[in-house]
Amino acid sequence: MKKVVLLFMLFIATFGIYAQTGSSKTGSLLWKISGKDLSKPSYILGTLHFKPGEYLDSIAGATAAFHSCEQVVGELSLLDISGLQMVMMQEMKMTPDTTYNILYSDDDYSFVDGQLKSFVGAGLEQLGTFKPAAIQLSVVSVAYSKFFPDLNMTNTLDVRIQSEAIRSQKPVIGLETIDDQIYALFGIMDLQRQADVLLCGLKHIDKTLESATELIENYNQKDLEALYRSFENDEDCPSTPSEKDALSKNRNNAWMKKLPGIMKDDSSFIAVGALHLAGDIGLLNLLEKSGYNVEPVVY
Repeated sequence: MKKVVLLFMLFIATFGIYAQTGSSKTGSLLWKISGKDLSKPSYILGTLHFKPGEYLDSIAGATAAFHSCEQVVGELSLLDISGLQMVMMQEMKMTPDTTYNILYSDDDYSFVDGQLKSFVGAGLEQLGTFKPAAIQLSVVSVAYSKFFPDLNMTNTLDVRIQSEAIRSQKPVIGLETIDDQIYALFGIMDLQRQADVLLCGLKHIDKTLESATELIENYNQKDLEALYRSFENDEDCPSTPSEKDALSKNRNNAWMKKLPGIMKDDSSFIAVGALHLAGDIGLLNLLEKSGYNVEPVVY
């Protein structure tokens, strides 16, 4: 389960010809940030956390931008991951006063148990000591392993960027703390809501695989807006507005309180999940509204 948690943590949370209409920004994975009070430009890259590290070499301008910057910024610093592991192994455990027999009816319990055995290879007898959100991580992990069967979690796109920064003696800054990551994984929903989401996801497991295919295709096409639309339009198992805000909008706003100071001090190569770049609430538009010039890096 530890591997599953790290896999999802790196995923959570997430692009063509450049096109811009109104507040829409799409058509590139890499964007240059300049102007305002910056003496040197910074760059922001939208990542797909399951992508192998080698994918960085295929992103136009990414390697040059990385080497031009003085520091690297990510959602969480790799230096914090060992601490995150220890905390998460505790946080993912079910509370002593709750069982799946309480969270589910007999029929739903049997359904979830059977689906998990079929899809993950272990049922509630083996996984029942973990919170529903933790079990959901294993479902997501198995779904994406079908597309990246040879994935090496020590060399994903995000890990490669930070690892190369460390080798190059560039400082690595995390936009979030371990507590922030724990909240994103386990604090947004109570246990009953987590159980309901797990049940719904297992009822629509084929759609989960379809959505994964669509997400990967949209990312490969550099279509940030399509990624954002898929996040907004989950018809089968929709998130509540507050849940969506907690995963995207609120995190973006919190990062925007930090990024200006980070970029002003040193030119920065910022690598975060691509979903965080898109839409009106995305970092690209928020940076532009704050007075920066934001332009795609395309060749």
